[in-house]
Amino acid sequence: MPPNFQVVTYLAKTNSRFPERELRMCEAYARAFRWDISLIVVDDEAAVKGPEHRPMLQAALQRLLENRAGAILIPSKATISPIDGEFNEFAERVEKASGFIQVATRR
Repeated sequence: MPPNFQVVTYLAKTNSRFPERELRMCEAYARAFRWDISLIVVDDEAAVKGPEHRPMLQAALQRLLENRAGAILIPSKATISPIDGEFNEFAERVEKASGFIQVATRR
């Protein structure tokens, strides 16, 4: 049996608390599609730096570049960037790595 599709869950920590609700939402979404979460990244710098300047987001992208995951699973588009241009630029980099960004919408 082939292995399940691998994803990286990327979460932004916007205050001192762990983003528990966002993690559970992503886990439920991954379960619904029978995806395996191969890495969970919690980024403390998401609120203060653009996508290209966040080492934790670059680590998530690196998993795709190494073919160790096929997608980055996020709780909302704003997790990458609330600015459409920044989000789209990062999404293009993910697509060039043969992956995609998936927002974990409620089902």
